[in-house]
Amino acid sequence: MLTPAMLRILRWLDEHSAALESAWDVPRSISLEGIADGIGVVRSALFQPMSTLEEDGLIQTRQAHVIGSGRRKRKVVHITQDGRKQIQQNTEEVPDRRSRTSLKLKGQVPEYTILHGRQSEIESIQEALERNAPVHLRGMPGIGKSTLARSVVQELAGQGIQVHWVQLDAYCDVHEAMQRMEVETPQILDVEGYASLFEQENMLLVFDDVHAISSRHQSSFSNLFQGLQNHNIPFMLLGRDRDTFSIEGEYVDLGPLEQADAIELLNPELGDERASIVDTLGGHPLAILLYDASTPLPETNQGVRTYVEQVVLGDASSEVHEAMSPFLVLPFPVPAEKMPDPNHVPLLDEHTLLRWGVRDSTMEMQHLIRNVCKSSLEDSEIDALHLSAIVHWEKEDDAIASILELHHRIQRGETEVSSHLSVRANELMDAYSGAFATLLDDALANEGENLELIELASQHALNRAEVEVARDYIQNFDDPQLANIRLQIMQFEGKKDIMEELESMLDGVEKPEQKLRIQLSVLSRSIDDMSSNSNEEDFNRINRLIDQVNLPDKENERQVILTTIVVMRHSLAIERGDIDAANFLLDQLKGIALASDPLIQYLTTKTELKSVDARSANAALTLRNAELTASQLQQPLYKASLLLLICEQLVETQLPRAQLLHEQIDIQFIETMDVPSARRVVAKWWEVKSMFDEKNRIFALREAILRYRSVGCPNRARSLSKRMHNI
Repeated sequence: MLTPAMLRILRWLDEHSAALESAWDVPRSISLEGIADGIGVVRSALFQPMSTLEEDGLIQTRQAHVIGSGRRKRKVVHITQDGRKQIQQNTEEVPDRRSRTSLKLKGQVPEYTILHGRQSEIESIQEALERNAPVHLRGMPGIGKSTLARSVVQELAGQGIQVHWVQLDAYCDVHEAMQRMEVETPQILDVEGYASLFEQENMLLVFDDVHAISSRHQSSFSNLFQGLQNHNIPFMLLGRDRDTFSIEGEYVDLGPLEQADAIELLNPELGDERASIVDTLGGHPLAILLYDASTPLPETNQGVRTYVEQVVLGDASSEVHEAMSPFLVLPFPVPAEKMPDPNHVPLLDEHTLLRWGVRDSTMEMQHLIRNVCKSSLEDSEIDALHLSAIVHWEKEDDAIASILELHHRIQRGETEVSSHLSVRANELMDAYSGAFATLLDDALANEGENLELIELASQHALNRAEVEVARDYIQNFDDPQLANIRLQIMQFEGKKDIMEELESMLDGVEKPEQKLRIQLSVLSRSIDDMSSNSNEEDFNRINRLIDQVNLPDKENERQVILTTIVVMRHSLAIERGDIDAANFLLDQLKGIALASDPLIQYLTTKTELKSVDARSANAALTLRNAELTASQLQQPLYKASLLLLICEQLVETQLPRAQLLHEQIDIQFIETMDVPSARRVVAKWWEVKSMFDEKNRIFALREAILRYRSVGCPNRARSLSKRMHNI
């Protein structure tokens, strides 16, 4: 006769393919620890039922390599064909089998675990979600928030609801959260705009560990949550704090398990003793799962933190404590093989000390354990852990390792960390923009007077359209080194006398190379900001600023700047509609470059597109030639710019064709290019997108406006604001 525990084990194993029986690499979910997690019991509760199942030929065990658990083999379990037959013959005793994975579950969804109890909480959550009310699920570490939410979404996914789940940490911003949720979208600076992507039925978003969001990103997440609420998109916020982001909704406070439910986590062989164990441990699920019969229970009920510190960790071997050390200062989950000693992972897993991520691909210390351990350490001990982590992570050659190394340097309070941040800027600014923003913010808490760090942090904030953050960084400083930042802030705010301010500001810049850099940066932005509303004075002012540029002495640098200036004058001529002047300047460039030069091809085609009458007989041929040129260009910015020009020409006459060309632009790749011209192309991409779809028109216009403001094009932003107001 199969007991309920045996049936749960068989059901769990039945969801794994028979092909794993001969595989060398197997998932953690068929290891003893994975099975215990999956059916929600202490590991010791498996021994007796598994022994019987193996004797009866319903399961078989062997040694294999568990993915993500070091090189050491571990004991794994497979269900036999007879075991699968038993599942089929016990359909009444075994609840409906549902696959733990689903196409409806996207992002960082944790592994499914059988839930014990919590029926009233489930009903409260389900009722709130039915009326699209945000759910705040609150409770202390290890109390079972993620397990409960996972059980809820399993049911919803079975009903056809699309679930996106993200595991948050201090280095995650809104865009990174969307990526982790597997939401396909370009980066949106106006974060409320993400809510527009989810305007469909049968959708649920889960934000886990919202308490971990850094202060640097809290306002952005608050705006996102407000946008989701305004669009009636259901979402859940899992965390420790009761009041989160001032979002009204259903508050579900998760406390200890009821005794009848909690004893289900323990080994049935303990009999009546289970009730006293549960009472002593206060019904806290993680504390119960940490229980070991060889470890004495405290004589009286005490706080779970005290139990962990004095009993669980107090009885742990020196080997366990040594293995735990690197995890105590780890800021977010990482793959096991990335840790200093991956072979320590199985040891910690056997003691239920690890928290595993989606598909067991990453892990970290259980937060309760980490917090208790870390609070007992002296500052010097924590410093030593950070130093050891730096030595490890600086040997690794990837972006995540760079973030971790920089995190530990900042946490140690190292001076001159700005040099390390500057070296990694190109690597991290775009691919891990949110993490880099957090690192800069934390570094400034230690080095608030470091001008290089302030400039870097301010520039990164402006690149992210976070003008208030940039302004806060520089508000107490009046150094010429920050002149370009102040100028960009003024442009972002759309001040009309910006050019006059620039000319007086440049007088205070002593270094020629810095002055040249500011001049070219402002000129490039100002030319791209020209529009049909620009007047003759606007053109004259830019020409005057171009005339003020002093060329470098070095011949090779001099030629580069000369070419840049000719290109700028060509762009001005195009904007003025002076095609003769544009062609004259183009001829000058052709005299010093090959006809196959991508710049020459781009400017020639741009001139033809700007000069052709859309109603003329030549228009169709010009557009086809422009498409051909764009398809052959290897320079992504030139290619995208031409395609956007063609799209604008086609919007009125061939809208479907314009949309098709727009979709061909790899905007997410262009976003990774750390140059202002790329960010202006992205702004133009959003502007053109607003011409297609009425449903997303306002959303796309808002994003384009913010993008233009962030790259110092206030005139274009104002023009689009008027268009949006008219709509």
